[in-house]
Amino acid sequence: MSLVRALLVIVAAAGLAQPVEAEVRRLILAAGANNGGVDRELLRYAVSDAEQFVEVLQEMGGLDPADVLLLRDPDLAAFEQGLADLGRRVKVASRREDRLEVLLYYSGHADEEGLLLAGDHLGYQQLLDSLKTANAAVRIAVLDACNSGSITRIKGGKPKPPFLVDESFDMRGYAFLTSSSADEAAQESDLIEASFFTHYLISGMRGAADVTGDGRVTLHEAYQFAFDETRARTLGTVGGTQHPAYEGQMRGTGGVVMTEVRRNAAGLSLGEALAGRVSIRNGQQRLVAELNKSPGREVELGLVPGDYTLFWETWDEDWRLAELVLAEGEFAEVSTGDFRALTPEDTKLRGGSGRRITLGRQIEVATREGYTLSLGLLTNTQDEAFRGVQFAWLVNQARERTGNQIGGLGNLALREVDGWQASVVGVNWAMGPLQGGQVGLLNIASQVRGWQVAQTTNIVGKIRGWQLAGVTNFVGEVKGGQVGLLNVASEVKGWQVGVVNLSGHIEGGLPIGLINYSRSGLFNLSTWRDEVGFTMFTIASGSRSFYTAFTTGFTDEAGQRRWAVGVGGGVQKRWQRFFLGLDVHSYRISRDLDDDYSAGIGFWPPAVDFGLDRLARDNYLARIKLETGVALHSHLALFGGVSLNQLWTDGHQRLIESGSRYEKEWEDGIFTWPGFFFGLRYGR
Repeated sequence: MSLVRALLVIVAAAGLAQPVEAEVRRLILAAGANNGGVDRELLRYAVSDAEQFVEVLQEMGGLDPADVLLLRDPDLAAFEQGLADLGRRVKVASRREDRLEVLLYYSGHADEEGLLLAGDHLGYQQLLDSLKTANAAVRIAVLDACNSGSITRIKGGKPKPPFLVDESFDMRGYAFLTSSSADEAAQESDLIEASFFTHYLISGMRGAADVTGDGRVTLHEAYQFAFDETRARTLGTVGGTQHPAYEGQMRGTGGVVMTEVRRNAAGLSLGEALAGRVSIRNGQQRLVAELNKSPGREVELGLVPGDYTLFWETWDEDWRLAELVLAEGEFAEVSTGDFRALTPEDTKLRGGSGRRITLGRQIEVATREGYTLSLGLLTNTQDEAFRGVQFAWLVNQARERTGNQIGGLGNLALREVDGWQASVVGVNWAMGPLQGGQVGLLNIASQVRGWQVAQTTNIVGKIRGWQLAGVTNFVGEVKGGQVGLLNVASEVKGWQVGVVNLSGHIEGGLPIGLINYSRSGLFNLSTWRDEVGFTMFTIASGSRSFYTAFTTGFTDEAGQRRWAVGVGGGVQKRWQRFFLGLDVHSYRISRDLDDDYSAGIGFWPPAVDFGLDRLARDNYLARIKLETGVALHSHLALFGGVSLNQLWTDGHQRLIESGSRYEKEWEDGIFTWPGFFFGLRYGR
């Protein structure tokens, strides 16, 4: 699977020459949306991307926490409400004399038309309008999403200016950045637990991009650093090399300062002699910064107080390690002498095969990368985001998880799930989107990309995949199929296989069952007559193009009634008043009971004779029909056509005669002939 991301930044500065004493106030709306809808892969790091972007601006960019609107996995309504709230805050703040800067950040899915929020679109024009109405000296929009190159095109592939670079947008300066060119894949990584571009943009803003050494990181410096690192790190990946792009025009002097390194409460300085790739992890083993350090240049990085581990890969591919503790207000200097060679124990600490075991209500075996095997004696509860396998004899509960839950009575995930839920005799419930599957007695989810397999019932809002149930399947929207005794769906793009299939709308597939009903599909009753003399009654149901049908009828042959019972299906093409179809049916032809039939009871030895051997005198008829029809009324149609018939007597008496001079007997008991039919149909 290929995860696609893009970065779009627009900077509009009005009145860059502000008085020195004017304070800068920043307002930000930041949103991370892992869930782009059932048709998209569930992302892992969009929410944390947004959180870390806000975090670095609060630490080093003068952003007041009171001026932050942070949305985690919003739907369309929540994002639109966030835009409205940002607009109201800007309107109030613009009445003051502070220099006002407005930032809009989004990480998640998008396509050529707009942002994708839980499957719903927010058009780029609506985003543009929100920026236009913001009365601020500087406007910055960051869009980290799929299909970045596509936003420079209108639907159909014709080029147009970038959607936020508009002549009607009265700006004195702008900058336009994308994390990949058109038709390139922008990617996120499990190793860095972020998207490549955002990760290196944030590393640059922490100070790695400060090439002038003035303690400030401008927008252009941060972009250039992210460009170099992203292109280098994506070389040879499955998604292909990303080529970020920059276009901008700024009026005035200087640049837009994103962060100031010394504003932070702590930090470190990498000495001039240090050369190679440096990675910095905090006490929770989260990668907070990464850079290629050139010799002859000192680099300062802003960090929060705490424990840190530095990994240094020299140009000779030699790995070294340094550990330090940063106190409040401390800027530590790190030189080559502070590093030591890695030992086997250090390698394990970096995540190779190290383990830690914690005894308590559950036993946990975890790697330092964050993958955990959690074993619960009765119940197993994880309050934080969880990655790995969770097991309990009774019930598992996790806030959000990547991996699998295995429970005796049930599994509960409060947010998104990237993996499987399996319950032996209980309930699986995913309150957020699930990418993987559920196996249990009863499965419940808001959204599934994968499978639901239940002994009794599956219930889901939307699913891209299949539902398999011993009894019932319920879904709002399915793209794939349902298999069960009773299948119920609001919208079906695929198949329904069961005894009873009900849907509001079905397309691109077929309901197969004894009773099929779709509010927007085909459903009609027909009475018709054929060349043999059968009077037939047919009920047909299905989608607009495909249907299944059941038929019964009778005729009188030589004074004795013959019965037909058949099942089949076909395809149909409809126009405004006319339709054309191809139908295939198989019939069983039987006769009424006559004097040849008798049943009896024997007393010694005890026996019951139902005379079944004398009943087994059926013939079998296969029929292909080519039909056409015309609508007489909105629900009434006249139809007719020609047919090709094959009768097999199965060694018994022939029960029907075609009366056709074109009939041909191929071998004993097999006859073929052309035929015709005509009738009336009521329904749709």
